[in-house]
Amino acid sequence: MTGNEKKGYFFVFLTGVFFAFEVIGFKEVFRRYSLSPEMAALFGVGFAFLVVSPYFITSTKHRNKVILTIKRDGKILLIGTLSNAMGIILYYYALKQTDLGPAAILIKTTVLYNVLLGVVFLGEKLKYRETFGIIISMFGIYFISTLEGQIHWIASICILISAFLFAIQSYLIKKYIPEILGLEYAYLRLLLLCVFFFFYSLGIGSFLVPKYSVILTLGVCSLLGYFLGRAFYFEAHNYLPISKLNATLLIEPIFLMFVGIFFMNEPIDIQKLGGGGLILLGLYLIVFHKRKSKQNETTESDIE
Repeated sequence: MTGNEKKGYFFVFLTGVFFAFEVIGFKEVFRRYSLSPEMAALFGVGFAFLVVSPYFITSTKHRNKVILTIKRDGKILLIGTLSNAMGIILYYYALKQTDLGPAAILIKTTVLYNVLLGVVFLGEKLKYRETFGIIISMFGIYFISTLEGQIHWIASICILISAFLFAIQSYLIKKYIPEILGLEYAYLRLLLLCVFFFFYSLGIGSFLVPKYSVILTLGVCSLLGYFLGRAFYFEAHNYLPISKLNATLLIEPIFLMFVGIFFMNEPIDIQKLGGGGLILLGLYLIVFHKRKSKQNETTESDIE
């Protein structure tokens, strides 16, 4: 494994950790309070935006990077964030109605979309074992998404559409941004999301101000997921193809599934465990087998 690949996988690992905290926090808010998806997103990203703004405003270096991102990557940022915002609303709508584990695992169909977009439009190639690993993972996701009483078919459709909308952002970044400035891109994304959710909530008449404790919870979770998690994820685009980015994040929903079981009293059954096992097996074939193959190739070349 090259140094760039190690950096990429490390950034993806951090992304998974911060994404997990975000999803857990928002699910807990939806479980305890009657709050619409757009309001939760608005006050979450709004809080995160206000907290990190001084970091970018007070430094000339970071201001210049923000301006550079706007000038160079503004169009892709706008289109990708709009797609992302619609995906967030659909995902949170589904998350309110489903258990944490099935929802978190089903959203990982983003992996399949990213692979297809990368192969069809970016000329990326996958070996047989990697393709087989993705198929196995998709079977695992299917088994979990069809759990009776834990996820509704309408919610499943919403999550599948949401996953595709999330995948579009990665495709646009890999296609049109040779080297992304992760922190600045994530910061501007927060701003655009605030604007979108604000006008969207006004347009449908759902705007309201939650309790301060709820805003704080949403804000901290958004700071971890929407800003730090996304910043690491964007940076990973500089080192890995999109077919590998979300594939390595398949471990995240397994963690969330167990959080739901042990801390949110979600049911556990053989189908759920079997689906999780298939995802882990697919993850091994996608990522770790490739590492092993590269190491073997390097050893053979050294011997020759």
